[in-house]
Amino acid sequence: MPIMETKVKLLRTGNSLVFLIVFFLIAGVVISCSDDVLKDEFKPIPNQSWNYNFVPSFEVKVVDKQTSYRLKVNVRVTADYRYSNLFVLMHQVHPNKKQQTKRIELRIADKDGRWLGKSAGSLYSYQITYDKDYYFPDTGTYRYEIEQNMRDSPLRGVSDVGICIEPNKKH
Repeated sequence: MPIMETKVKLLRTGNSLVFLIVFFLIAGVVISCSDDVLKDEFKPIPNQSWNYNFVPSFEVKVVDKQTSYRLKVNVRVTADYRYSNLFVLMHQVHPNKKQQTKRIELRIADKDGRWLGKSAGSLYSYQITYDKDYYFPDTGTYRYEIEQNMRDSPLRGVSDVGICIEPNKKH
């Protein structure tokens, strides 16, 4: 086979591979994101070391207080994370500035030390429900703040944290 034909075939194969990769990435984003989800977001932890004074916050605009929602904590840890759990304080600030705080234990590994999250290399991702049937008391903008509540500061091996708020399916 002449060299020119080989180069053309390689270019076509390479372009097809790039097209397939881009197609599956876009399809994954479209499939994983639902129009109903109020918020599904992660924020990176600087240097994967979560200090007490770093408190990521998230704003959520609520327009329907008649719907039941599922509230979740998003977290990603590295293989360097030393514990089987992670305690956080979830602060919810209402539109009227009233504040509620809930202490949440996130199970990261089982009793034998096996990671419970979805693995991508040395990164483990979790989306853990902490309220299955929550009704917002009012419409407006709510702010969520996630504070680490472990003994270590900085808490090493935490890559990202966030929230997911989605409506429960109506039957």
